[in-house]
Amino acid sequence: MVKMKDIALTCGVSVSTVSRALNGQTNPEKKKAAYIRQKAREMGYAPNAAARTLKTRRSHNIGILYEDRMDHEFFSLLLNELRASAEEHGNDMTFIRHSLNGEEGNYEERVRRRSLDGIVVVQADFNSADIIRLAAGSIPTVVVDHAYEGCDCVMNDNRGGMEALVGFAWEKGHRKIAFVHGEDSVVTRERLAGFYKRCAELGVRVPGEYVLPAHFHNPMACAQAVNALMEGQDPPTCVFCPDDFSCLGALGALAARGIRVPQDVSLVGFDGIRLGRMSPSVASYKQDAENMARGAISMLLDAIEHPQTHRPRIMTVAGSILPGETLAEV
Repeated sequence: MVKMKDIALTCGVSVSTVSRALNGQTNPEKKKAAYIRQKAREMGYAPNAAARTLKTRRSHNIGILYEDRMDHEFFSLLLNELRASAEEHGNDMTFIRHSLNGEEGNYEERVRRRSLDGIVVVQADFNSADIIRLAAGSIPTVVVDHAYEGCDCVMNDNRGGMEALVGFAWEKGHRKIAFVHGEDSVVTRERLAGFYKRCAELGVRVPGEYVLPAHFHNPMACAQAVNALMEGQDPPTCVFCPDDFSCLGALGALAARGIRVPQDVSLVGFDGIRLGRMSPSVASYKQDAENMARGAISMLLDAIEHPQTHRPRIMTVAGSILPGETLAEV
């Protein structure tokens, strides 16, 4: 059986340095720690998880709470980046599933039962008492794309992203811009604020009938809203969709009406997923999943390792414009 002292001899470091590297502690330096962990894997080192937990009072296991089906490409990418970042710091990941009728206890109880060091809430009903209790409790928690007072949060720059998209469409000559948005949430409210703000700054008038509700990740709902826009007395020249996947529904609805994209009307998405890069590629705002994940894990580990000095904060991560074939000049 490979022991820590064997790894220390191979790497030319002390046993305590190997221990810190394998336990994901901030010292030694990142490159040396990564080298030590790599050598440990090559040598077939298998730590005694129970002994390590007793010694460090940590399980080195991070919970990921995701209530929806895992078929959203952006969230799949984000989850993969979270896993990579957690592993980089010597941590495993455990998924906490949605429980019906509370038969397994609330989330806080399940996190404690699994001895998780902390949890990242990626997707959930942020208005539920269960989630609010978790965010307000003593377990280190980071929430993605929703803000709670006194809780660490990582936000995509939804407002700034929408402002950038409006400006991009305006530069293409569009002055009749409609917005089909997702269901009510912090994300939707931020995007609506950015949309109205930038339109006002640019002098773009937004009739009430140009802003319609739909749902995220729902092509059918987006198609219905786009059909309603096209049946209006003064149809827009550009339609913003809730996300890239929903934009596919808009493309289908317009094609069925004999309306060409982008020659007759332009479409804009949000997320920047790979599916949106297919032909025709969707003009979009790409969310930075890698830096959102790194920020979430960094904040969580700081809360776990330094509970006395850690101060919760909101981190906003900017994305970037993706020009596409669905947005044309007018």
